Amino acid sequence: MRMLQDQLRLQGRRAEGFSASVLADGSIRVKTAGGAAFYPAQGWASRFGRHLKQGYFDPAPAAPAQRR
Repeated sequence: MRMLQDQLRLQGRRAEGFSASVLADGSIRVKTAGGAAFYPAQGWASRFGRHLKQGYFDPAPAAPAQRR
């Protein structure tokens, strides 16, 4: 989806690892390697942009090494 790529570019992100699709009910699914988010079709791009800016799609930090 072009709008997904535009949102990612606006936030200075690379599009690799992101995909978006329209589901049968009309909602939008955005997938990454870490999971997926679902948005209503109306206003999905602005919601996704806010979530992207807030770090919802950032990779989780690595767990600290266990001491023995």
